[in-house]
Amino acid sequence: LFTQGMVTHAIYKTTDASGRPVYHYPEEVDLRDGKGFVKDTGEEVEIVPSAKMSKSKNNVVDPQAIVAQYGADTARWFVMSDSPPDRDVEWTASGAEAASKHLARVWRMADEIAAMSGEGSGDDELLREMHKAIDAVTKGIDGFLFNTSIARLYGFTNTLAKSKAGAETKRAAMKVMAQLMSPMTPHLAEDIWARLDGEGLVANAAWPVADPKMLVDESVTLPVQVNGKRRDEITVPKDMPKDEIEALALATQGCIRALDGKAPKKVIVVPGRIVNVVA
Repeated sequence: LFTQGMVTHAIYKTTDASGRPVYHYPEEVDLRDGKGFVKDTGEEVEIVPSAKMSKSKNNVVDPQAIVAQYGADTARWFVMSDSPPDRDVEWTASGAEAASKHLARVWRMADEIAAMSGEGSGDDELLREMHKAIDAVTKGIDGFLFNTSIARLYGFTNTLAKSKAGAETKRAAMKVMAQLMSPMTPHLAEDIWARLDGEGLVANAAWPVADPKMLVDESVTLPVQVNGKRRDEITVPKDMPKDEIEALALATQGCIRALDGKAPKKVIVVPGRIVNVVA
């Protein structure tokens, strides 16, 4: 059993006529330009940042209210994504809202992919990123590093959104997304799984396993420097010969502009790292 760090919240405090502190619930305070004001009176409050939630300080957020407004999946996603599990996490309305918007985006994406048909391009690249996501998320969950797993899922969401791959490949990737999200957002994951005609429940599906061959990049992006300043970059196969890398680097627009018609004195190719051109 692993216990998440405490969920904290700012304290909103004023004083009464006798100078004693009066603590206000978050929903009683209006935040504007970094300051807080009591909604009923307009009185400015003192904001004590990131303190342990305490009934005596009224800096508590009702879980039922959170679930009613955003849903249980959003609450789980935000709490696990915002901080390493051994540290406290500060609850903020903006953080919960951002988590809710992201999950809504994932659902819209699943709905669009479910309606797709036809072929595309870049299928291999998407499949490679899918296997990298499987590997990273699995390791994160195994190590109780849920925040790193969720960070990787944010990245995979962006990759999938930009991909021009065919319908079959994108559906496969979206189904894997549902499986990887299921420990954090079980309700949304089941809805996505069903929308993509997954068999049975995603909770009962075998956890995806990354193909080790797909975790190795077949290409590498090298910066091209001219006289110590980065001017361009090239993406080449890892096993490309040095002379071919040199030719590609010299043909980039950034390098051509930097040389301004002059012949390079020396070209230094560091495989897998960089191309240095000395003019």
